[in-house]
Amino acid sequence: MNEELNTYIQKAGADVSLTHEERERMRRTLHAYMEMKPLRSPIKDKEPYAPWNISWIFSSRPVAVVLVGALFASTAGVSYAAQSALPGDVLYPVKTRVNEPVAGALSVSADAKLAWAMSVAGERVKEAATLAAEGRLSSTTQAQLEANFEEHARNATEGITTQASSSPEASAEVAVRFSAQLSEYENVLTQIGAAQGTDVKRLAASVRAQQVRVDGVRARVQERVAAAATTNTPRSIARMHTAARQQLDVSIALSRAAEGSISTSSAQIVALQLKNASETISAASSTDGKRAAPQAFDTLQDVLSSTEKLGVFLKTSAAIHARTGRVVGEPSQSERPALAPGYGTATQDTVSKKKAKAVSMKADVSSTTEESPNMQRLSAPSATAGESSVAVHAGASSTVQAQSTGKEDERTDRSRARLPSLPISVPLGN
Repeated sequence: MNEELNTYIQKAGADVSLTHEERERMRRTLHAYMEMKPLRSPIKDKEPYAPWNISWIFSSRPVAVVLVGALFASTAGVSYAAQSALPGDVLYPVKTRVNEPVAGALSVSADAKLAWAMSVAGERVKEAATLAAEGRLSSTTQAQLEANFEEHARNATEGITTQASSSPEASAEVAVRFSAQLSEYENVLTQIGAAQGTDVKRLAASVRAQQVRVDGVRARVQERVAAAATTNTPRSIARMHTAARQQLDVSIALSRAAEGSISTSSAQIVALQLKNASETISAASSTDGKRAAPQAFDTLQDVLSSTEKLGVFLKTSAAIHARTGRVVGEPSQSERPALAPGYGTATQDTVSKKKAKAVSMKADVSSTTEESPNMQRLSAPSATAGESSVAVHAGASSTVQAQSTGKEDERTDRSRARLPSLPISVPLGN
Protein backbone atom coordinates (compact mmCIF):
# COMPACT_ATOMS: atom_id res chain seq x y z
CA MET A 1 0.00 0.00 0.00
CA ASN A 2 2.81 2.42 0.91
CA GLU A 3 4.66 1.62 -2.29
CA GLU A 4 1.56 2.33 -4.37
CA LEU A 5 1.04 5.63 -2.56
CA ASN A 6 4.67 6.67 -3.08
CA THR A 7 4.46 5.79 -6.75
CA TYR A 8 1.28 7.83 -7.14
CA ILE A 9 2.82 10.86 -5.42
CA GLN A 10 5.95 10.64 -7.57
CA LYS A 11 3.91 10.51 -10.77
CA ALA A 12 1.72 13.41 -9.65
CA GLY A 13 4.76 15.47 -8.70
CA ALA A 14 6.44 14.84 -12.05
CA ASP A 15 3.71 16.82 -13.80
CA VAL A 16 4.03 19.88 -11.54
CA SER A 17 6.88 22.35 -11.80
CA LEU A 18 7.41 25.88 -10.52
CA THR A 19 9.15 28.69 -12.33
CA HIS A 20 12.11 30.47 -10.79
CA GLU A 21 9.90 33.44 -9.89
CA GLU A 22 7.36 31.15 -8.20
CA ARG A 23 10.06 29.42 -6.16
CA GLU A 24 11.47 32.76 -5.09
CA ARG A 25 8.02 34.03 -4.11
CA MET A 26 7.34 30.90 -2.07
CA ARG A 27 10.74 31.23 -0.38
CA ARG A 28 10.03 34.86 0.55
CA THR A 29 6.62 33.85 1.88
CA LEU A 30 8.09 31.15 4.10
CA HIS A 31 10.78 33.52 5.35
CA ALA A 32 8.14 36.13 6.21
CA TYR A 33 6.17 33.53 8.13
CA MET A 34 9.30 32.40 9.98
CA GLU A 35 10.01 36.01 10.95
CA MET A 36 6.50 36.32 12.40
CA LYS A 37 6.81 33.05 14.33
CA PRO A 38 10.52 32.62 15.10
CA LEU A 39 11.96 29.68 17.02
CA ARG A 40 12.80 30.40 20.63
CA SER A 41 16.47 30.55 21.51
CA PRO A 42 17.96 27.77 23.68
CA ILE A 43 17.91 28.49 27.37
CA LYS A 44 21.34 29.35 28.73
CA ASP A 45 23.17 26.73 30.76
CA LYS A 46 20.93 24.09 29.29
CA GLU A 47 21.62 21.46 26.73
CA PRO A 48 21.17 22.99 23.25
CA TYR A 49 18.33 21.86 21.05
CA ALA A 50 19.03 18.64 19.28
CA PRO A 51 18.07 18.55 15.63
CA TRP A 52 14.86 16.59 15.05
CA ASN A 53 13.44 14.78 12.10
CA ILE A 54 10.12 13.40 11.02
CA SER A 55 10.69 10.13 12.85
CA TRP A 56 10.72 12.07 16.11
CA ILE A 57 7.06 12.98 15.58
CA PHE A 58 5.99 9.38 15.11
CA SER A 59 8.11 8.01 17.91
CA SER A 60 6.46 6.73 21.07
CA ARG A 61 6.17 10.21 22.54
CA PRO A 62 2.51 11.13 23.08
CA VAL A 63 3.39 14.61 24.29
CA ALA A 64 5.38 15.34 21.13
CA VAL A 65 2.54 14.22 18.91
CA VAL A 66 0.05 16.38 20.80
CA LEU A 67 2.32 19.44 20.65
CA VAL A 68 2.98 19.09 16.93
CA GLY A 69 -0.72 18.54 16.26
CA ALA A 70 -1.57 21.62 18.30
CA LEU A 71 1.00 23.63 16.35
CA PHE A 72 -0.52 22.73 13.00
CA ALA A 73 -4.05 23.23 14.30
CA SER A 74 -3.26 26.63 15.75
CA THR A 75 -1.47 27.73 12.57
CA ALA A 76 -4.45 26.69 10.43
CA GLY A 77 -6.79 28.46 12.83
CA VAL A 78 -4.77 31.67 12.67
CA SER A 79 -4.66 31.45 8.88
CA TYR A 80 -8.43 31.01 8.68
CA ALA A 81 -9.13 33.82 11.15
CA ALA A 82 -6.87 36.14 9.16
CA GLN A 83 -9.06 35.85 6.06
CA SER A 84 -11.49 38.46 7.41
CA ALA A 85 -8.80 40.75 8.83
CA LEU A 86 -8.59 44.39 7.79
CA PRO A 87 -5.67 46.84 7.72
CA GLY A 88 -4.84 47.69 11.30
CA ASP A 89 -5.91 44.29 12.65
CA VAL A 90 -3.33 42.08 14.32
CA LEU A 91 -3.82 39.26 11.83
CA TYR A 92 -3.78 41.39 8.69
CA PRO A 93 -0.06 40.72 8.00
CA VAL A 94 -0.83 36.99 8.07
CA LYS A 95 -3.51 37.54 5.44
CA THR A 96 -1.36 39.61 3.06
CA ARG A 97 2.10 38.13 3.70
CA VAL A 98 1.23 34.48 4.20
CA ASN A 99 -2.26 33.46 3.06
CA GLU A 100 -2.41 35.39 -0.20
CA PRO A 101 1.19 34.75 -1.36
CA VAL A 102 0.85 31.05 -0.61
CA ALA A 103 -2.42 30.91 -2.54
CA GLY A 104 -0.72 32.72 -5.42
CA ALA A 105 2.26 30.37 -5.38
CA LEU A 106 -0.06 27.37 -5.45
CA SER A 107 -1.91 28.78 -8.46
CA VAL A 108 0.16 26.92 -11.02
CA SER A 109 -1.89 27.36 -14.20
CA ALA A 110 -2.29 30.68 -16.01
CA ASP A 111 -6.07 30.61 -15.44
CA ALA A 112 -5.57 30.04 -11.71
CA LYS A 113 -3.07 32.91 -11.48
CA LEU A 114 -5.52 35.18 -13.29
CA ALA A 115 -8.36 34.27 -10.95
CA TRP A 116 -6.08 34.83 -7.95
CA ALA A 117 -5.03 38.31 -9.15
CA MET A 118 -8.66 39.30 -9.70
CA SER A 119 -9.64 38.01 -6.27
CA VAL A 120 -6.88 39.89 -4.44
CA ALA A 121 -7.60 43.11 -6.35
CA GLY A 122 -11.27 42.92 -5.35
CA GLU A 123 -10.37 42.07 -1.77
CA ARG A 124 -8.42 45.33 -1.42
CA VAL A 125 -11.43 47.40 -2.48
CA LYS A 126 -13.76 45.39 -0.23
CA GLU A 127 -11.41 46.05 2.68
CA ALA A 128 -11.48 49.78 1.92
CA ALA A 129 -15.29 49.77 1.75
CA THR A 130 -15.54 47.94 5.08
CA LEU A 131 -13.08 50.32 6.72
CA ALA A 132 -15.07 53.27 5.39
CA ALA A 133 -18.23 51.74 6.85
CA GLU A 134 -16.42 51.50 10.19
CA GLY A 135 -15.30 55.12 9.86
CA ARG A 136 -11.59 54.35 9.97
CA LEU A 137 -10.36 54.54 6.38
CA SER A 138 -7.43 56.95 6.64
CA SER A 139 -5.75 58.55 3.64
CA THR A 140 -2.58 56.57 4.36
CA THR A 141 -4.41 53.25 4.44
CA GLN A 142 -6.35 54.17 1.31
CA ALA A 143 -3.11 54.91 -0.53
CA GLN A 144 -1.63 51.57 0.54
CA LEU A 145 -4.73 49.66 -0.52
CA GLU A 146 -4.77 51.55 -3.82
CA ALA A 147 -1.18 50.60 -4.62
CA ASN A 148 -1.81 46.93 -3.85
CA PHE A 149 -5.07 46.97 -5.79
CA GLU A 150 -3.47 48.50 -8.87
CA GLU A 151 -0.66 45.94 -8.86
CA HIS A 152 -3.01 42.97 -8.89
CA ALA A 153 -5.54 44.62 -11.21
CA ARG A 154 -2.79 45.29 -13.77
CA ASN A 155 -1.62 41.70 -13.49
CA ALA A 156 -5.16 40.48 -14.04
CA THR A 157 -5.66 42.69 -17.09
CA GLU A 158 -2.36 41.54 -18.56
CA GLY A 159 -3.42 37.95 -17.93
CA ILE A 160 -6.70 38.54 -19.79
CA THR A 161 -4.76 40.02 -22.72
CA THR A 162 -2.39 37.07 -22.83
CA GLN A 163 -5.25 34.60 -22.59
CA ALA A 164 -6.93 36.16 -25.62
CA SER A 165 -4.19 34.90 -27.95
CA SER A 166 -4.91 31.26 -27.14
CA SER A 167 -8.57 31.31 -26.10
CA PRO A 168 -10.62 34.38 -27.08
CA GLU A 169 -13.82 32.86 -25.65
CA ALA A 170 -12.25 32.32 -22.23
CA SER A 171 -10.71 35.79 -22.30
CA ALA A 172 -14.06 37.37 -23.17
CA GLU A 173 -15.72 35.59 -20.26
CA VAL A 174 -13.08 36.66 -17.73
CA ALA A 175 -13.10 40.23 -19.05
CA VAL A 176 -16.87 40.41 -18.49
CA ARG A 177 -16.42 39.10 -14.96
CA PHE A 178 -13.61 41.45 -13.97
CA SER A 179 -15.24 44.52 -15.52
CA ALA A 180 -18.48 43.82 -13.64
CA GLN A 181 -16.65 43.26 -10.37
CA LEU A 182 -14.72 46.52 -10.68
CA SER A 183 -17.87 48.41 -11.64
CA GLU A 184 -19.78 47.27 -8.57
CA TYR A 185 -16.82 47.71 -6.21
CA GLU A 186 -16.52 51.30 -7.38
CA ASN A 187 -20.23 51.93 -6.85
CA VAL A 188 -20.32 50.33 -3.41
CA LEU A 189 -17.21 52.21 -2.30
CA THR A 190 -18.57 55.52 -3.59
CA GLN A 191 -21.93 55.05 -1.90
CA ILE A 192 -20.38 54.12 1.44
CA GLY A 193 -18.01 57.06 1.25
CA ALA A 194 -20.93 59.42 0.60
CA ALA A 195 -23.01 57.92 3.42
CA GLN A 196 -20.15 58.07 5.92
CA GLY A 197 -18.66 61.38 4.84
CA THR A 198 -15.38 59.66 3.93
CA ASP A 199 -13.33 60.81 0.96
CA VAL A 200 -12.82 57.73 -1.22
CA LYS A 201 -12.38 59.55 -4.53
CA ARG A 202 -8.77 58.52 -4.94
CA LEU A 203 -9.35 54.78 -4.70
CA ALA A 204 -12.68 54.96 -6.56
CA ALA A 205 -10.95 56.75 -9.44
CA SER A 206 -8.25 54.08 -9.50
CA VAL A 207 -10.86 51.32 -9.65
CA ARG A 208 -12.67 53.12 -12.46
CA ALA A 209 -9.42 53.55 -14.42
CA GLN A 210 -8.68 49.84 -14.18
CA GLN A 211 -12.20 49.03 -15.34
CA VAL A 212 -11.69 51.23 -18.40
CA ARG A 213 -8.55 49.27 -19.21
CA VAL A 214 -10.38 45.97 -18.85
CA ASP A 215 -13.23 47.24 -21.03
CA GLY A 216 -10.71 48.11 -23.72
CA VAL A 217 -9.31 44.59 -23.65
CA ARG A 218 -12.83 43.19 -23.61
CA ALA A 219 -13.80 45.16 -26.74
CA ARG A 220 -10.78 43.87 -28.66
CA VAL A 221 -11.40 40.29 -27.58
CA GLN A 222 -15.05 40.44 -28.57
CA GLU A 223 -14.04 41.65 -32.02
CA ARG A 224 -11.94 38.52 -32.39
CA VAL A 225 -14.79 36.34 -31.17
CA ALA A 226 -17.20 38.02 -33.59
CA ALA A 227 -14.74 37.61 -36.49
CA ALA A 228 -14.65 33.86 -35.88
CA ALA A 229 -18.41 33.62 -35.40
CA THR A 230 -18.91 31.34 -38.41
CA THR A 231 -16.91 28.57 -36.82
CA ASN A 232 -17.05 28.89 -33.06
CA THR A 233 -20.37 30.60 -32.25
CA PRO A 234 -21.90 27.47 -30.64
CA ARG A 235 -18.79 26.99 -28.55
CA SER A 236 -18.76 30.65 -27.47
CA ILE A 237 -22.42 30.56 -26.49
CA ALA A 238 -21.99 27.27 -24.62
CA ARG A 239 -19.06 28.66 -22.66
CA MET A 240 -20.87 31.90 -21.79
CA HIS A 241 -23.98 29.92 -20.83
CA THR A 242 -21.96 27.76 -18.43
CA ALA A 243 -20.25 30.80 -16.92
CA ALA A 244 -23.55 32.64 -16.41
CA ARG A 245 -25.21 29.59 -14.86
CA GLN A 246 -22.30 28.97 -12.50
CA GLN A 247 -22.16 32.59 -11.37
CA LEU A 248 -25.92 32.55 -10.84
CA ASP A 249 -25.51 29.59 -8.50
CA VAL A 250 -22.70 31.40 -6.66
CA SER A 251 -24.84 34.51 -6.22
CA ILE A 252 -27.75 32.42 -4.97
CA ALA A 253 -25.48 30.86 -2.34
CA LEU A 254 -24.17 34.32 -1.38
CA SER A 255 -27.73 35.63 -1.01
CA ARG A 256 -28.47 32.87 1.49
CA ALA A 257 -25.23 33.54 3.37
CA ALA A 258 -25.97 37.27 3.46
CA GLU A 259 -29.38 36.78 5.10
CA GLY A 260 -29.63 39.30 7.91
CA SER A 261 -26.92 41.49 6.36
CA ILE A 262 -29.27 43.30 3.99
CA SER A 263 -32.65 44.92 4.50
CA THR A 264 -35.94 43.26 3.60
CA SER A 265 -36.49 45.47 0.56
CA SER A 266 -32.96 44.80 -0.68
CA ALA A 267 -33.45 41.05 -0.20
CA GLN A 268 -36.60 41.22 -2.30
CA ILE A 269 -34.84 43.06 -5.09
CA VAL A 270 -31.97 40.55 -5.03
CA ALA A 271 -34.47 37.69 -5.23
CA LEU A 272 -36.17 39.28 -8.23
CA GLN A 273 -32.85 39.92 -9.96
CA LEU A 274 -31.80 36.29 -9.50
CA LYS A 275 -35.14 35.04 -10.78
CA ASN A 276 -34.88 37.22 -13.87
CA ALA A 277 -31.31 36.07 -14.49
CA SER A 278 -32.34 32.43 -14.32
CA GLU A 279 -35.20 32.94 -16.76
CA THR A 280 -32.99 34.91 -19.14
CA ILE A 281 -30.34 32.19 -19.17
CA SER A 282 -32.94 29.57 -20.01
CA ALA A 283 -34.44 31.72 -22.77
CA ALA A 284 -31.03 32.43 -24.31
CA SER A 285 -30.14 28.74 -24.20
CA SER A 286 -33.14 27.85 -26.36
CA THR A 287 -32.26 30.36 -29.08
CA ASP A 288 -31.94 28.82 -32.55
CA GLY A 289 -30.53 30.17 -35.80
CA LYS A 290 -27.32 31.90 -36.79
CA ARG A 291 -28.91 35.34 -36.81
CA ALA A 292 -30.09 34.96 -33.21
CA ALA A 293 -26.78 33.54 -31.95
CA PRO A 294 -24.96 36.89 -31.50
CA GLN A 295 -27.92 38.24 -29.55
CA ALA A 296 -27.89 35.16 -27.30
CA PHE A 297 -24.17 35.63 -26.69
CA ASP A 298 -24.66 39.29 -25.73
CA THR A 299 -27.61 38.41 -23.50
CA LEU A 300 -25.60 35.79 -21.62
CA GLN A 301 -22.77 38.29 -21.16
CA ASP A 302 -25.25 40.74 -19.63
CA VAL A 303 -26.52 38.05 -17.24
CA LEU A 304 -22.98 37.11 -16.25
CA SER A 305 -22.21 40.77 -15.60
CA SER A 306 -25.34 41.36 -13.52
CA THR A 307 -24.86 38.25 -11.37
CA GLU A 308 -21.20 39.17 -10.79
CA LYS A 309 -22.32 42.58 -9.55
CA LEU A 310 -24.85 40.96 -7.24
CA GLY A 311 -22.07 38.75 -5.89
CA VAL A 312 -19.89 41.77 -5.08
CA PHE A 313 -22.81 43.56 -3.42
CA LEU A 314 -23.67 40.53 -1.28
CA LYS A 315 -20.08 39.78 -0.25
CA THR A 316 -19.43 43.39 0.70
CA SER A 317 -22.72 43.68 2.58
CA ALA A 318 -21.94 40.54 4.57
CA ALA A 319 -18.44 41.80 5.42
CA ILE A 320 -19.78 45.17 6.57
CA HIS A 321 -22.50 43.57 8.69
CA ALA A 322 -20.01 41.17 10.30
CA ARG A 323 -17.72 44.04 11.30
CA THR A 324 -20.19 46.79 12.18
CA GLY A 325 -23.56 45.10 12.77
CA ARG A 326 -25.08 47.51 10.26
CA VAL A 327 -27.70 46.30 7.81
CA VAL A 328 -27.27 47.35 4.20
CA GLY A 329 -30.46 48.78 2.74
CA GLU A 330 -31.83 50.85 -0.10
CA PRO A 331 -31.04 54.58 0.12
CA SER A 332 -33.94 56.95 0.57
CA GLN A 333 -34.88 59.51 -2.06
CA SER A 334 -33.02 62.20 -0.14
CA GLU A 335 -29.87 60.10 -0.20
CA ARG A 336 -29.97 59.29 -3.91
CA PRO A 337 -28.09 62.38 -5.13
CA ALA A 338 -25.06 61.11 -3.23
CA LEU A 339 -24.90 57.90 -5.27
CA ALA A 340 -22.11 57.30 -7.75
CA PRO A 341 -22.80 59.08 -11.06
CA GLY A 342 -23.96 56.77 -13.83
CA TYR A 343 -24.78 53.98 -11.43
CA GLY A 344 -25.61 50.98 -13.60
CA THR A 345 -27.47 51.69 -16.85
CA ALA A 346 -31.00 52.01 -15.47
CA THR A 347 -32.73 55.36 -15.10
CA GLN A 348 -34.26 56.35 -11.81
CA ASP A 349 -37.74 55.59 -13.24
CA THR A 350 -36.61 52.09 -14.19
CA VAL A 351 -35.06 51.60 -10.77
CA SER A 352 -38.27 52.64 -9.05
CA LYS A 353 -40.38 50.34 -11.22
CA LYS A 354 -38.15 47.35 -10.55
CA LYS A 355 -38.18 47.96 -6.82
CA ALA A 356 -41.94 48.42 -6.80
CA LYS A 357 -42.32 45.16 -8.68
CA ALA A 358 -40.02 43.36 -6.25
CA VAL A 359 -41.91 44.56 -3.20
CA SER A 360 -45.47 44.22 -4.50
CA MET A 361 -45.37 40.75 -6.05
CA LYS A 362 -48.50 39.05 -4.73
CA ALA A 363 -49.59 36.34 -7.12
CA ASP A 364 -47.88 33.16 -8.26
CA VAL A 365 -45.86 33.66 -11.43
CA SER A 366 -45.45 30.44 -13.39
CA SER A 367 -42.62 29.85 -15.85
CA THR A 368 -42.03 27.00 -18.26
CA THR A 369 -38.29 27.66 -18.43
CA GLU A 370 -35.74 25.53 -16.67
CA GLU A 371 -34.40 26.98 -13.42
CA SER A 372 -30.95 26.55 -11.96
CA PRO A 373 -30.54 23.21 -10.15
CA ASN A 374 -29.33 25.01 -7.04
CA MET A 375 -32.27 27.39 -7.00
CA GLN A 376 -34.27 25.18 -4.67
CA ARG A 377 -35.61 28.01 -2.55
CA LEU A 378 -34.73 31.65 -2.34
CA SER A 379 -36.95 33.65 -0.01
CA ALA A 380 -36.98 37.31 0.87
CA PRO A 381 -39.03 38.18 3.97
CA SER A 382 -41.54 40.98 3.58
CA ALA A 383 -41.01 44.36 5.18
CA THR A 384 -44.41 44.41 6.87
CA ALA A 385 -47.25 42.04 7.57
CA GLY A 386 -49.30 41.37 4.46
CA GLU A 387 -46.44 41.84 1.99
CA SER A 388 -45.25 38.82 0.12
CA SER A 389 -42.04 36.89 0.22
CA VAL A 390 -40.40 35.69 -2.97
CA ALA A 391 -39.60 32.00 -3.16
CA VAL A 392 -37.97 30.42 -6.19
CA HIS A 393 -38.32 26.66 -6.74
CA ALA A 394 -36.42 24.48 -9.19
CA GLY A 395 -37.98 22.35 -11.87
CA ALA A 396 -38.91 22.34 -15.53
CA SER A 397 -42.09 24.16 -14.55
CA SER A 398 -40.82 26.36 -11.73
CA THR A 399 -43.00 28.70 -9.73
CA VAL A 400 -42.22 31.95 -7.94
CA GLN A 401 -44.68 31.90 -5.08
CA ALA A 402 -45.82 34.77 -2.92
CA GLN A 403 -46.13 33.75 0.71
CA SER A 404 -47.74 35.89 3.38
CA THR A 405 -45.64 36.62 6.40
CA GLY A 406 -46.44 35.36 9.87
CA LYS A 407 -45.60 36.45 13.35
CA GLU A 408 -42.05 35.14 13.02
CA ASP A 409 -41.41 37.37 9.98
CA GLU A 410 -42.92 40.33 11.81
CA ARG A 411 -40.57 39.81 14.73
CA THR A 412 -37.61 39.53 12.36
CA ASP A 413 -38.58 42.72 10.54
CA ARG A 414 -39.04 44.68 13.77
CA SER A 415 -35.72 43.43 15.11
CA ARG A 416 -33.91 44.25 11.88
CA ALA A 417 -35.48 47.71 11.72
CA ARG A 418 -33.87 48.58 15.05
CA LEU A 419 -30.38 47.85 13.71
CA PRO A 420 -28.29 50.73 12.31
CA SER A 421 -28.43 50.81 8.51
CA LEU A 422 -26.12 51.80 5.69
CA PRO A 423 -27.61 52.92 2.35
CA ILE A 424 -26.26 50.99 -0.65
CA SER A 425 -28.31 50.26 -3.76
CA VAL A 426 -28.71 46.75 -5.08
CA PRO A 427 -27.24 46.57 -8.62
CA LEU A 428 -30.05 46.46 -11.17
CA GLY A 429 -29.12 44.54 -14.31
CA ASN A 430 -26.13 45.28 -16.48
